[in-house]
Amino acid sequence: MRGLRRGRVPAQGNGAVRRHDLLSRLLAPFISLAILATLLLLAIGPSHVPGATASGGQAGRSGTAGTAPAATDTADAADSPDGEGHERDRVELGTPTSKPAQGLDAFYDQAISWIPCKGDGSSSADRCGTVRVPVDYLDPRGETVEIALRKVPAEKPTLRKGTLFINPGGPGASGLDFAKEARDFFADDVRQVWDVVGFDPRGIGESGGFACLRAKDLDAMYAADPTPDTKAEKAAAVASRTARLQGCLARGGALARNMGSEQVARDLDIMRDAVGDAHLNYYGISYGTLIGALYGAQFPDRIGLMVIDSAVSPDYLPSSSASQDDIDRWAGDEAGTVEEGLDAFLQDCVDGDECPLGDDVDTARTTLLSFLDGLDRKPLPSDAQGIPRLTEGWAVTAVNAVLLYPESWEEVEDALRVALEDRDGTDLVWAAMDTVMRDDDGTYVGGFEASHLPIHCADWPLDATDEMEPSRAVLDAHPVYAHLYGASTDSCKGWVGTQRTNLILTVDAASPVLVLANERDLTTPPDGTREMGHGIFDSRYVLVDADGHGVYSNGNECADVIVEDYLVRGLAPPNGETCDA
Repeated sequence: MRGLRRGRVPAQGNGAVRRHDLLSRLLAPFISLAILATLLLLAIGPSHVPGATASGGQAGRSGTAGTAPAATDTADAADSPDGEGHERDRVELGTPTSKPAQGLDAFYDQAISWIPCKGDGSSSADRCGTVRVPVDYLDPRGETVEIALRKVPAEKPTLRKGTLFINPGGPGASGLDFAKEARDFFADDVRQVWDVVGFDPRGIGESGGFACLRAKDLDAMYAADPTPDTKAEKAAAVASRTARLQGCLARGGALARNMGSEQVARDLDIMRDAVGDAHLNYYGISYGTLIGALYGAQFPDRIGLMVIDSAVSPDYLPSSSASQDDIDRWAGDEAGTVEEGLDAFLQDCVDGDECPLGDDVDTARTTLLSFLDGLDRKPLPSDAQGIPRLTEGWAVTAVNAVLLYPESWEEVEDALRVALEDRDGTDLVWAAMDTVMRDDDGTYVGGFEASHLPIHCADWPLDATDEMEPSRAVLDAHPVYAHLYGASTDSCKGWVGTQRTNLILTVDAASPVLVLANERDLTTPPDGTREMGHGIFDSRYVLVDADGHGVYSNGNECADVIVEDYLVRGLAPPNGETCDA
């Protein structure tokens, strides 16, 4: 599959008590896009493996203050708070030699004017500022945009190592919002030694943000028929996808055409220089991992301590042709995962008292699919503000949440009961609104739904498979998949902006990059994270026996210790280390 799942959007509600509850909320943007994006990934992985030595690799690089005894040293259990005897390599960084690209000198050596942050969620200690970058790196004398940053200062300035930039993914999620949660998300010892800095990527939020997709566009997209059957319905779906892209390009202008992750990575290097660090120290989760990896591909000697948490599969070879058999095979593979996820929810329902869908999984599945088909013919009334009808599209948006969030099962089950027994679609519409973070006033919180499209089109070039759909025989054989994931909501046909150039990831990192995956992550499965590790020389891949999307701060003590050893003590685990549940 092409980096992300296709279809619609489950997102999670707020959590404030435990750090892994907070993680759920922070990752809602990426998980939402996971159902919005396109299915197909035509990728060939590099031949190297995590931890392999790159022939012709670059020699030693340097560190920021506070990192780095010799890399040849090995730390024993006494150096690590887990006390379990795991060996850790000390990270050594050399002195970077790269210079700014021609024409960009004016953007380096900027001094950030840090001022107290304003607005909700502001700590009196937090500081906000901006850095100016070119909209088009091929025309640095042209338009510019200011990138908004938020700094959570190190709590022990005398132990400060430098700046840890953070990005929550999306694509297009707000790093400013992520920084507001940094005190809850990162452990005390991380916050004591790092200035934690989040930023809104170009074209997002306070960094020149614009309404790529308006609220009315998103409402129509989620309400639309997810199972177009006739030629007219399919033509209408294609026309709607094309209109959304063209409207975004018209509203966003030059900035919309230059919002790819490679451009964000170049912005990061200017930000790194502006805070005075020789290396980029970075924690990226979800789609934020692609930004970090593409930074490494463009600035390998500037890599500092970098954590790649739950990565998208980075490699992509556009296909000049594909057969219907290829499309059907990929859809069949995807369908198995979707069916397994839904059946887990249905089993939980029938194991409880009075499941509204039936007494066994097969009956419950049939009832649910029949209910969705009925909505295609006749939507149910809804009292939800701005959404007067529960269409099949809105119902599918709500049901998709159960594939990724067990904590949503009770809410969705109760909403299905009301819809089936009372013929009232209100509760299911509310459940769908929760999954896509839509407020009662019609606004979409976070902004990623409104902004992801130009990033997607820049990062994943259009190819021959994009307008192809699984055959009717495959959809009939996999009705759950057909209802929940069978139709795409995005199209890059007509895209006129930048295209990612690093399509097969190769990062010549001389210092170890930490790469993390959960074994049962349905949003970014571990195979994709492993592929990103393959592309980063001397990466240290860690697999965690855990569910959910996002490793760090997800409740696994072993994994948290590994990350904190790495960021605070400069200790990297061996490649291939595992963490038990």
